[in-house]
Amino acid sequence: MRPADRLVGVWLGFAVFLQALLIAAVVPMSRAHQIQFFLGAVCLTLLVIYLWRWRLYLNSHVDMLLIMFASGGLGMFLGMSSHMSHAADFAAWWPMCTGMFILGLAPAIGFSRCLRAARRHGYLLKALLIDSSAMLAGMLLSASVTIGRGEWMMISRYFTMLAGMMLGMIAGMGIRSIFLSPLRLQTRRELSNDTSEACVRAGRSR
Repeated sequence: MRPADRLVGVWLGFAVFLQALLIAAVVPMSRAHQIQFFLGAVCLTLLVIYLWRWRLYLNSHVDMLLIMFASGGLGMFLGMSSHMSHAADFAAWWPMCTGMFILGLAPAIGFSRCLRAARRHGYLLKALLIDSSAMLAGMLLSASVTIGRGEWMMISRYFTMLAGMMLGMIAGMGIRSIFLSPLRLQTRRELSNDTSEACVRAGRSR
């Protein structure tokens, strides 16, 4: 594994643990609950780091899922507003999306295998459009789910938004694999070239 990839793995683990620290700073917990919470956060941090280390043995979409969950989730949390009113929900929407795109989608372009393949085959912008639209749609659908009150309301909104973003991204990857797979694009190009050649031959025969 390249040194840059190792650093990305460390950053993803740190991003997960930093989210846990920020959540613990907002939500009041007893000492016992704090211990349980941070033990779970440490386990999740190590899981993300080791999944990133062994991702080459997994599906190429795993890279983007890990980056968006860890780093994109951190960006989403940093962009959240502490206000609980419905007006603040809309006001917090754009900072959340901006943080998600800056800390999640931007690094994914350089370090996720599926987007690197999209860049090599010339359909990166289309892939980003599909993935971004699907993630935003998932977040919009999850915005109506609110559980708890006070600080717990913000945390529940964050987790539902994160879940909506991940599910939307998985759906977007499925759509992208159907319509923008390299094999299908290559087949379409070959068919287009064959059609063009046939038209040229037909014109010459006249």
